[in-house]
Amino acid sequence: MPDVVKTKSKPLPPVPDTVPISAPVEPAKKPIIEVVGVNKMFKVGKNIIPVLKDVNVKLYPEEFVLLLGPSGSGKSTLLNTMLGLEIPTSGKVMLQGVDITKKKMNEMARYRHKVFGIVFQKSDWVRCVNVIENVALPLAIEGRPRKERMPKAWARLKEMGMDDHAHYIPSELSGGQQQKVSLARALINDPPVIVADEPTGNLDSVSADKVMRFFKELNEKYHKTILMVTHNIEYVSYASRTIYVKDGVITEGMG
Repeated sequence: MPDVVKTKSKPLPPVPDTVPISAPVEPAKKPIIEVVGVNKMFKVGKNIIPVLKDVNVKLYPEEFVLLLGPSGSGKSTLLNTMLGLEIPTSGKVMLQGVDITKKKMNEMARYRHKVFGIVFQKSDWVRCVNVIENVALPLAIEGRPRKERMPKAWARLKEMGMDDHAHYIPSELSGGQQQKVSLARALINDPPVIVADEPTGNLDSVSADKVMRFFKELNEKYHKTILMVTHNIEYVSYASRTIYVKDGVITEGMG
């Protein structure tokens, strides 16, 4: 049997107090909105109509998500449920970790006002006041003084390139201009999430493309989370993720 050669083991280097990490590890982002096992049914006469069927969706910070589907697919009902405007028949909706299905309506209205800026297909204007007063309206509802809300409204209009129309009546503006003003109003509280329900539905293709580019800029430059309901498949290129809804069921793009 050959002799076994014994070698002295080298001492281990001392362990430093702190171990450097090659790259910082960013904690996983938590969803802003989480829809968990949601069913929604409506009673029409004696019939029960299921509209949403065991829907599960997550919306994360700084995403641009399209909620896509044909008319009658359930996408607007899903949107309204995510906003707390509809109470699900079963399941829950978590908004920033809080179950909003358990909130009272007035509580939910205040919470919605804080988290969401909302743009609809057709803007709901106070017709007797001008553009800048309409943009400042959410702050007026909060009771903010005029000297605070008007400079903010002016700044938002300027961001949208609409400050030169501040003293117009909204009905004097084109459809595309009105949607820019709607965006200014939606941003007045600096909400983390911008929700748009068919925002280009009444616009010609040129105006619609301009509005979509504004949404894209809000997402990329200002890091706003965008949730948009549309039936227009051409807008998929603007989004970071698409959720397809068909007959009340999520068919693709689940969170």
